[in-house]
Amino acid sequence: DYIDYLYANAISAGAIGGKLLGAGGGGFILFFVEPDLQARVKERLSSLLHVPFRFESLGSQVKGGLK
Repeated sequence: DYIDYLYANAISAGAIGGKLLGAGGGGFILFFVEPDLQARVKERLSSLLHVPFRFESLGSQVKGGLK
């Protein structure tokens, strides 16, 4: 299965874990990766769209759209 393949690649590149979120064509995979290994995991999964985010103590906020 493609999702299992992506998950295994991320783990072998240094991700600590991941979670499949959403459904159908609108779903995504969220991986937890220590900062020093993030470039390696992004390179391994370079065929996918990387969407940067950060945790905020004030909750979710929209700062701008995709370009």
